[in-house]
Amino acid sequence: DMGDSFGTKLGQWMLRPITGIPILILVLFLIYQTIGVFVAQIIVGFTENIIMGHYYYNFIITIMTKFLTETSFIGQLLIGEYGILTMAPIYLFGLLLPLVAGFYLVLSVMEDSGYLPRLATLVDRSLTGLGLNGRAIIPIILGFGCVTMATITTRILGSKRERFIATMLLGLAIPCSAQLGVIVGLIAPLGIDLLFLYILVITVVFVLTGTILNRIMPGESSDLLIDLSPMRMPLIGNVLQKTCLKSIMFIKEAGPLFVLGAAIITIFQHIGMLESIADFFAPITVGFLKLPKEILSYRRLGLKFLTNLFRGCLI
Repeated sequence: DMGDSFGTKLGQWMLRPITGIPILILVLFLIYQTIGVFVAQIIVGFTENIIMGHYYYNFIITIMTKFLTETSFIGQLLIGEYGILTMAPIYLFGLLLPLVAGFYLVLSVMEDSGYLPRLATLVDRSLTGLGLNGRAIIPIILGFGCVTMATITTRILGSKRERFIATMLLGLAIPCSAQLGVIVGLIAPLGIDLLFLYILVITVVFVLTGTILNRIMPGESSDLLIDLSPMRMPLIGNVLQKTCLKSIMFIKEAGPLFVLGAAIITIFQHIGMLESIADFFAPITVGFLKLPKEILSYRRLGLKFLTNLFRGCLI
């Protein structure tokens, strides 16, 4: 009875702004530490650089070089810099899969505990003016860890209109963990005033972008219709089952896209299109921004294309 009473009170506290917002801040901090720090840095560092980037890469190169050369077109297509058997699985299984599995694990815990519907209810009114509902808080939170992963989670939103708005907000106003590291390093020597100015600027961009898109895009966003189940301890079996099933679904959806993207990038590189794109933007990168041409490297162009292809298919 005491446990039930505390769970009922905790659920009520989560819905009231005066107590729900501090609880939200604590939950956001824990999510960021779990996904943005532990998974994105420690786990991904091991899976991407060691398991896939070292052991898998050396294994597949050793096997495939017995049958073909890396300099040939087929070699580039299969085991080149953007190869179907090299970059695609390393990027998919080494980088994204741990992030996606980590997200679904956290999301399953929030669902089974009963906190997720209360979180969505708490922020629903604030996001309505941006063309979204309370469910959009999840990709927004995760965008501070990895924007690509956050784009994946926009699938929980109810309409293509909402997914488009959320993806635009993620791309324009939400810095990922890598960007945050660079931003903090640049702003830290300049003082706290510029840090607050930066926060103000991205907040204004976030609000204006959402407001404008909400007004100009046809259609209406869906209302938040949600069942507030009782607060309870999540069952480990349910959490792991949901995480595994959704991670497998991600692999089935994303796998063919990464293979397609790797093939297209290799063809672009082979015919010189990536170099032409870098040359095309040289007046901006070199002339206007005063940056070296190498800042727009071919690898960045290829990975950016692959990432945008994946995001576009998700929307």
